[in-house]
Amino acid sequence: MSKRQHPGLPAETPTAPGTQGGSPADPLQTTPQEAPPVRLLGFWRVPFFYGWVIVVAVFVAEFVASGVGTFVTPLFFKAMTDDMGWTLTMLTGALTAQTLANALVAPVLGKALDRLGARPVMLFGAIAAGLGLLLLTRIHAIWQFWLLYGLVGALGLAEMGGFTGPVLITKWFTRLRGRAMAISSMGTTIGGVVMAPIVGILIASYGWRSAWMVLGIFVLTVTIPLVLATVRNQPEDMGLRPDGDKSGTQRAAGSRPAKSRRYAGTDISWTVKEAMRTRTLWILIVGLNLVNLAANVTVFSLVPFLTQQEGMAVTAAGYVVSMRLGASTMSRLVWGWAVDHFPMNWCLAAGFFARALTSLCLLLPFPVNVFSVIALSVLGGGFQVLQPMAFANYFGRDHAGAIQGATRPFLIVSSLVGPLFIAFVFDVTGSFDLGFLVAGVMGLASACIGVFATAPLKKEAPAAAAPLS
Repeated sequence: MSKRQHPGLPAETPTAPGTQGGSPADPLQTTPQEAPPVRLLGFWRVPFFYGWVIVVAVFVAEFVASGVGTFVTPLFFKAMTDDMGWTLTMLTGALTAQTLANALVAPVLGKALDRLGARPVMLFGAIAAGLGLLLLTRIHAIWQFWLLYGLVGALGLAEMGGFTGPVLITKWFTRLRGRAMAISSMGTTIGGVVMAPIVGILIASYGWRSAWMVLGIFVLTVTIPLVLATVRNQPEDMGLRPDGDKSGTQRAAGSRPAKSRRYAGTDISWTVKEAMRTRTLWILIVGLNLVNLAANVTVFSLVPFLTQQEGMAVTAAGYVVSMRLGASTMSRLVWGWAVDHFPMNWCLAAGFFARALTSLCLLLPFPVNVFSVIALSVLGGGFQVLQPMAFANYFGRDHAGAIQGATRPFLIVSSLVGPLFIAFVFDVTGSFDLGFLVAGVMGLASACIGVFATAPLKKEAPAAAAPLS
């Protein structure tokens, strides 16, 4: 029975004597077939592997998503409190609403990415995020903020970049996944670096409602054309292979030195059910929940801490956020290189430890605490690389979206509890110190757990019994 021809792949050649399935018996003697030319926008022939176009597209999508989302949202809190009288706990409830909405949507989103591809998902996200941000200019009740902000994140920003981007990179790269993930995820931090000061100035000069409107227009005008022009789901759809390999045996032919391949990602793909049965997956879930308590401090609570406890102006706080994210950008490069050269579990443990210290450093006197957080972010800001790389390297690329979607509800526990706990502590005591201390200690515990998150071993199906002679 002939194999089903995948659309876009070159036609199979007849089987020659001494070969099996159209491939030479000796894989080292394979003659790679030339991939068809790839054209961008219908006329420019891309002279390099198209996966790097995908990296740029994900970078820009992450830039936009972070530049209007998580990293800049706390900059609105002081102005919204002064205008509407809402407490920090009430405003933080919007973050909780978004986390819950993300958890509900993630399993469906993961399956949609694997079945429909990234392009329609990202388009839907860009439209939903842009319209949702525009509607934020019309809110007058706290429940409206919770509802709209939750929908913007769950139906918009996650589809546009935060969730979709790492899955897309996983499908396009295997050997070069570390560097591709590092470069694309830098869009997240650089988006915050660039947009945090701009948003701070917009809020101070024109008010928080006008700032939301500008961000909504920004999303719609940048992301929709980008996705339509560049995004494709996987290399096989274009007659290509992951990493730009010309044949499945290129690695066997020595295209990459053994030393640099030592800790490269697996080509073995796990289904959701198989992954859920592994000890590794649940260790990752526990460790990530604990470290996220510390991570949420610098993401959600840093700006309120600076503006409401340290008395810093919102524009100055925007510059602090920008500097911290600049340091985190370097962290992406550090961990993108490290995961290709060192065991993933040790990379996770080191990254978790550095992130825990950033929370504890905020307990130091001002301004030593601010400079310490910025410095530690060079190592502690790499979660946009470490988390998706751990799932991709351990469980493969075929079901990457479904696995990350299925596990997302288990990863939200700390994001639900952490920001609300810290905001409540501040509203009751007038200080963030106790909340930061608890989050930092939990982060240190996650570093110990991360050491045990080693690669799972997949049991092969038993071979069919040979017929008796």
